[in-house]
Amino acid sequence: MAGSQIALFSSNYDPDVLVWDSRGRLLTYATDSYQLAKMLLSHAILARAGTLAVVTECHRNAVHQKYRPAASDVVVVRMTSGEYRGRHGWVMVEDVHVVGNHAARRHHP
Repeated sequence: MAGSQIALFSSNYDPDVLVWDSRGRLLTYATDSYQLAKMLLSHAILARAGTLAVVTECHRNAVHQKYRPAASDVVVVRMTSGEYRGRHGWVMVEDVHVVGNHAARRHHP
């Protein structure tokens, strides 16, 4: 997946994506209590849905959430569009859509 051109879209109720400044904070946010997760939000930026990026690293099975049977991957991205163009950060693989994929093309602004 490293080197893939992607678009960021969350599958949650809000399509914008949290991009974290460290793997540790992303993992804590994804697996810990709501109160602790809320305190960590100052360490993330909110990228608009459809922000284009390039995957620079992939870490398989990094997140083990209580209510999901399988572990999730996380990736490091370098954003190539939008207000955070040029910045790097960590995101859940569920928020990554390969450009050229039908879903990414359909949502691209």
